[in-house]
Amino acid sequence: MQVIRNMVNLRGKTEVVQKIPVKSDSVRLMIEALLAPLSAKQKLVISSRFGVSGGKPQTLEAIGKTLGITRERVRQIESDALDNLQKSQKGPEANATISFINEIVAAKGGIVRADTLVREVASQHPENAKENGDKEKDQLIELVFPVAGLKKVKGNRELHDSWADKNFNPKKFQEVVDIVERFFEDSKKLHSGEDLVKKLEYTELLKKNPDIAPGQILNFLEVSKKFDKNVFGNWGKAKWPLVQPRGVREKATLVLLNQKKPLHFREISRLIESFGLSQKKVHPQTVHNELIRDKRFVLVGRGTYALREWGYEEGTVKDVIVSLLKSAGGFLSKENIISGVLGKRKVKKATIAVNLADKKVFEKAKEGYRLK
Repeated sequence: MQVIRNMVNLRGKTEVVQKIPVKSDSVRLMIEALLAPLSAKQKLVISSRFGVSGGKPQTLEAIGKTLGITRERVRQIESDALDNLQKSQKGPEANATISFINEIVAAKGGIVRADTLVREVASQHPENAKENGDKEKDQLIELVFPVAGLKKVKGNRELHDSWADKNFNPKKFQEVVDIVERFFEDSKKLHSGEDLVKKLEYTELLKKNPDIAPGQILNFLEVSKKFDKNVFGNWGKAKWPLVQPRGVREKATLVLLNQKKPLHFREISRLIESFGLSQKKVHPQTVHNELIRDKRFVLVGRGTYALREWGYEEGTVKDVIVSLLKSAGGFLSKENIISGVLGKRKVKKATIAVNLADKKVFEKAKEGYRLK
């Protein structure tokens, strides 16, 4: 028997440590043992509802037609069967799995997105993962959730399909969602999970509700459809272009923000593909054409682009030097001119020196340069 140790650490405030005995057999055998106490009709209904027999999960109506009974009668049989399973004796593996499920949900604030919970539990049962396909394995695992006492929260326009325990507080959940939404609307920026938690950690919500661990906030964001992460793991409003980028310009912006430095348009094209931001071939010339027409980008070198928000300016090196001198009152040291130009354009120091040698525009002083 193999023992897998799992820890879910949410900013150091909530930690789940659970040992699950994983036998060499499949999840299917655990489910078959779990269903053993049920009657034949109850087994059929549960198996059909959760796809235990290898097919797709069926609706109450479809099962009712097969059995020649009403939809409501099928629902009652399902309810009675799940109630029996919660009360019945279970094997050590099923008990350990149920305990693990409940600890995960409690640690994350009483609610977990369905696919997230399936994935975390499935990671504890890696054996025979491809025996009948991962999808069937996921369906088998999801059957354990109601047996563990969880209630299904059906997805809608605001929430993803989720599972909640009896202690889930919808009011607190909505408070967190509202506060985070206002935060994003005010900042108008993407934030990493760690940065977001830090900024929200000392809000009135957490001061009034110390039982809400900061890490639970990120879990609530996963459950809500108002928020999402981009490919780099940065959070924002789900509909923001930099969260779900569609056009080349948004994808190029994401790449530049991730790399934090100016890049040649060919490198931007390559990174858009390598980061999985596009499923199609990205043509460098298309990227170049898009960037040169967009005021958010500045051409700072031969084919090299930067974000304007970084402080880069358009124009020749000479134009940048003139702008720096005017901003400084007409005089700057050579060192300050060089650092100022390099902060706005990606050029060699020799190029700056050549431009400073233009005596029609600049006059060399003892310790620097001034405009003529």
